[in-house]
Amino acid sequence: MEGHINIKGVESGQKKEARNTSKEWTDLGAKRREFDGASIYVRERRIPYEQKHGRYTFKEMVDILERWETCKETHPLSCKGIEREKLLFFDTETTGLSSGAGTQMFLLGYAKFTEEDVLIRQFFLPGPEAEVALYHHFLADVASMDHLVTFNGKAFDWPRLKTRHTFVRDRVPKLPKFGHFDLLHGARRLWKDTLPSCGLGVIEEEKLCFTRSEDTPSYLVPMLYFDFVREQDPSLVEGVFCHHEWDLLSLIALYAEMTALILGAPDQATAKEIYEIARWYEAVGEESKALILYEGLLIEEGELALASLLKKADLLKKQRRHDESLACYKFLLRHSYQSWHSATQCALLLEHHSKNVHEARLYADEALAYAETAKEHAEAVKRVGRLRRKAGNEDE
Repeated sequence: MEGHINIKGVESGQKKEARNTSKEWTDLGAKRREFDGASIYVRERRIPYEQKHGRYTFKEMVDILERWETCKETHPLSCKGIEREKLLFFDTETTGLSSGAGTQMFLLGYAKFTEEDVLIRQFFLPGPEAEVALYHHFLADVASMDHLVTFNGKAFDWPRLKTRHTFVRDRVPKLPKFGHFDLLHGARRLWKDTLPSCGLGVIEEEKLCFTRSEDTPSYLVPMLYFDFVREQDPSLVEGVFCHHEWDLLSLIALYAEMTALILGAPDQATAKEIYEIARWYEAVGEESKALILYEGLLIEEGELALASLLKKADLLKKQRRHDESLACYKFLLRHSYQSWHSATQCALLLEHHSKNVHEARLYADEALAYAETAKEHAEAVKRVGRLRRKAGNEDE
């Protein structure tokens, strides 16, 4: 089949079959499934709601996600109106990180809420000859799901699944259409300036209060899979299954943690997180909510309070609350914060809304003095010239 792994040393079918005893797979919690003359293995686990994964139990995570139902604002992570059982926390393991056709996805898995527990289901490819069976069983199983929840799934997991699907699409179900919550984008919004990286492992340690013990490192996962394809010994991938399971459970925990911060601020979030949440709301057009959060940060000390005041000033201007906005910009200018922008906005508001050309000219001159780039300097020179002409006409 086009695009299959080409691994030297794969044993003969008889020898491989001899090593794949049902007991070995049963010990891993996996069952054999067949389709189109080939077999895959599906591992299923059920996690009680009372079990913790980091800070919260899974029951607490469900309760946190339910808060979206009472949220009045729109937000990219809102699952309002979506049944919890329809959320598919999805992740994959692959033989490499490239986007080429030679990259094989050998483990597709998801976690989802049920009425009684959290269900984990992992679909494992024992060899390249079973790719049709892998996608048949996986796609048939997830056909009724509404939304994916992933970590970098928009850029990595789902595009690569689509790539692999093209090779077998005539023999397997169509790809379903999902909504998609990619938590990596939110993680970068919240923590890119405060964490050493936004990798899932770092977030687990720093934000989810979850530490992996005796985990299989990510870089070893492809090598262990290649060893399995050669040896067909299920014990070689036991750690891979566990590593992948933790990835899936951490997706649920991360979604709950981000929801708690977004909907629980300012009680549960740091000042920096609240500031980034406010920026996020502003970016999606929820300006009133953003303004409330910015105003709540004005009691902070240092640059964060000034940055919040600048955001407040810009929003007030956008809402045509010109006098309030002008007062904010003047305060920022007195504290030498974003001086060119603050002075420029003072000049614009005084010229166009207060109709005070002479005072506007003073601030335009100040903006010219603070200009740092060629563009800022050119804009300031143009504004100063216009205001001088206006002031001269008024004096005549």
